[in-house]
Amino acid sequence: MSSKNGMFYHKSSGTNIKEAAWWEEHCVRRQGGYDFDKSNLPATFRWLPKGSVLKIDKATGKVALVKSAEVAAKANAEATTLKIKDNGLFAVGDKIAGSTISKIAVAEGVATLTVTALAATVEAGDAVSEYNPEADTLIGLAYETTDLRDNDFPQVTPTLVAMEIEKDTMPYPVNDAIIEGLNKAGVGTHLFRVL
Repeated sequence: MSSKNGMFYHKSSGTNIKEAAWWEEHCVRRQGGYDFDKSNLPATFRWLPKGSVLKIDKATGKVALVKSAEVAAKANAEATTLKIKDNGLFAVGDKIAGSTISKIAVAEGVATLTVTALAATVEAGDAVSEYNPEADTLIGLAYETTDLRDNDFPQVTPTLVAMEIEKDTMPYPVNDAIIEGLNKAGVGTHLFRVL
């Protein structure tokens, strides 16, 4: 029997991370990486999962995660309370569904957000996000899972083309506005599988 002597480097990887699935053979990623701005994420946020929707800040040239969540209970237009399935991404001061969050209470996996009046009714199961089509420019999906812990200058590589994306495998929910933003002329082609 052989034995191994000495020190060995063991790369750690995340477990229980929900990564998006798409047709890998036809996926095209952008050349090089972009600096990732993690300043709008909680300090405990470690892994940026493959398939996370990314937007670019044209002033700094950095990309950031587009925060989104699934609605847990219907909220009518003009409501000042929104219940979402808690994913730990949102903080007071963030925008969601066009409204600003002023308070967050979490209980049993549901975050109850106190927000400015909602512009439209949202149904349970809908995806809501901070994405603003008039102000934000989406740049693609994170091509691979990235470890952000102890990384002062993380980089991510966005996709340019992804086909047969399985919507239910996305790490954070997407809605029609996000899908349209990913497929704008000059951004890329991101085709979701229709079941």
